[in-house]
Amino acid sequence: MIRVGINGFGRIGRALTRIISSKRKFKIVLINDIDQDIKNLSYLLKYDSIYGKFLGNVSSNKSVIKINNNKVKLSSKMKINEVPWSQNKVDIVIDSSGTSNNVTLAKKVLKQKVKKIIITHSPKKNIDYTMILGVNEKDYNHNDHKIISSSICDASAIAPVLKQIDQKWGIESGFITTLHSRLSYQNLLDGTLRSISSPGHNWKDYSLGRNSMASLIPKKTTAVDAVIRTLPNLQNKLSGMSFRVPTAIVCGSDLSIKLKSSIKLNEVRKHFQKIAKQNKKIFEYQTEALVSIDHLKTTKSSIIDANYIDVVNANLLKMVIWYDNEWGSSSRVVDILDFISKKK
Repeated sequence: MIRVGINGFGRIGRALTRIISSKRKFKIVLINDIDQDIKNLSYLLKYDSIYGKFLGNVSSNKSVIKINNNKVKLSSKMKINEVPWSQNKVDIVIDSSGTSNNVTLAKKVLKQKVKKIIITHSPKKNIDYTMILGVNEKDYNHNDHKIISSSICDASAIAPVLKQIDQKWGIESGFITTLHSRLSYQNLLDGTLRSISSPGHNWKDYSLGRNSMASLIPKKTTAVDAVIRTLPNLQNKLSGMSFRVPTAIVCGSDLSIKLKSSIKLNEVRKHFQKIAKQNKKIFEYQTEALVSIDHLKTTKSSIIDANYIDVVNANLLKMVIWYDNEWGSSSRVVDILDFISKKK
């Protein structure tokens, strides 16, 4: 059994805990979070306004959260390298804190006899490999890659689709617009926006500090850079932007791709229908008239909306994809955990 430690018990940390707790192969033995109120952490795991009540038993005492029959120790260290991973015989640490400082300190964790660290966002440096399943897992080197980024939710959804398009028809250029649900660090009323990834700093993008429930908020996106880290052949071919939208969960991406070859609409539809059947974990091809919330708790990376596939002038491809930015992304992190644990 693989012994897992989780650093950061926010939205992603709790989603990971729910998913991993249903897997017999893995055992969560230690959770670290700066919140020292164990009763509150237990409460937040048990009750969730989006995903509902935890399907199992959750209780807590002074230093332990009991999840079903598993007693998980709690720690509240600020720095990832100060957490007693080795004392608890943790094999793999998942860092879901989202802070850049913990990425910098990750190498020190490896000195504690931890075998691997999975980072649940897409840092530009201090990692060995960025892995998106359905894109580049075949190039993973088990001996050399110790600190692995699972990328970000948007890239995990977009990159597998772009890889399929590029392999089949070739991408000349493209523009990506992500429609991203509001995040917990955004304001309910206008004000200064504090950075989560770099504590002590404020966002310079002032519009992001506006009331997140009153407007669509345009912003720059990190999704394109994250995609290119796993598809370097698309360097200088893509650009994009994002809108933060006043919804709680599930994101969408609008892809406008200029192709190197001419295609027909039906050709695109048939290709992605076929791919969705071949790789059911990554893709879903849906034809119903659905809205974002209908994709709540999907485990798929990319749900391709057949209603909004279009082709203009034979080489401009338009697609819309959906993804649960928490549950879907966390499902891929657990799949990466499973993938690397099978390597020797």
